[in-house]
Amino acid sequence: MDFMDSQSPDQAIRIERQDGVATITLDRPERRNALTPALFRVLADRFDEVAANPNDRVLVLTGAGEAFCTGADLTGGGDEAKRLGEGFVSRAQWTRDTTAAALSLHRIGKPTIAAVNGTAAGGGCNLALGCDIVFAAESARFAEIFINRGLALDYAGTWLLPRLVGLQRAKDLAFRGELIDAKEALALGLVLEVLPDAALTDRVAEYARTIAAKPPIALGLIKQGLNRATAWDFETALEYEVEAQAQCLGTHDFREAMAAWMQKREGKYEGR
Repeated sequence: MDFMDSQSPDQAIRIERQDGVATITLDRPERRNALTPALFRVLADRFDEVAANPNDRVLVLTGAGEAFCTGADLTGGGDEAKRLGEGFVSRAQWTRDTTAAALSLHRIGKPTIAAVNGTAAGGGCNLALGCDIVFAAESARFAEIFINRGLALDYAGTWLLPRLVGLQRAKDLAFRGELIDAKEALALGLVLEVLPDAALTDRVAEYARTIAAKPPIALGLIKQGLNRATAWDFETALEYEVEAQAQCLGTHDFREAMAAWMQKREGKYEGR
C-alpha cells in the first residue's frame, strides 16, 4: 500500500457476494477510483480469488461515486516513483506488476461484467473493456488517454481495441486520446447497453443473476473458445468445439438441463 494512502485494501477494493455474483467495487471516490500500483496488485489478487471460488459464478466490476476508474494514482511518490527512475528493466517490471490485474481478469474462466458509472480513463478504460460485457450509465465517459501523457497503451488496450471496434477505429481512439461519451461508445461497440444512471445497478444485477443461473462449465468453455478463436483457423475452432462439447455432454449440468427442458422448469446447475 502507498504510504500516503490511509485506506486498507479491503476498504479501497470491496468485494460482496450474492446469488452467485461477486461484485468488486473500486472505492476511492476522492481519487476518482484511480488505484496506486499496490492497489492494482491487490485487485489482481481479488480477481484470482473470484476465479478460484466455485461459488462465484459471475464477476461484476464497478466504481464508487462518480467515476469507474481513472487509471493509475502516482501521487504517493516513494518507492514506486523511485522504481521509474531505475532504468528500462525496472520500469518494465513496474509496468508488469501494475498491469497484472489485466491478465488476472482475462484469465477468469467465468463471465465478467463491467458497470461503468462515470469516467473510465487510461488503465481504467481498458480494465472495463477487458470484461466480457460492458454496461454504461449515461454519464459514462471513456478515454484512451495514454497519448496525452506521452505513454503507449497498456492494460491490454492494444489487444482489446481492435477486436472490439476494428483496427482503424482502434487507432483513432488511441491516437486522439479524447473522451467519448456513452452514446458514442455504444455506437462503436465498446458497450452493450447504455442506461440512465439510476438504472445501471439494477440492470447489471439482473443481467448478472441471469448469467449466474446458467450451467457454469458450459459458460466457461464458451468464453474460452470465443476468446481464443480470433487466433484460430476454422478447423482448429471446430476441433475445440468437439472437445468442449464432449466435456459438457458428460456433466451433471447437461443432464439437469435436459431434465429441466423436458419438465418445463428452470434448471439448477451445480458446475459438475
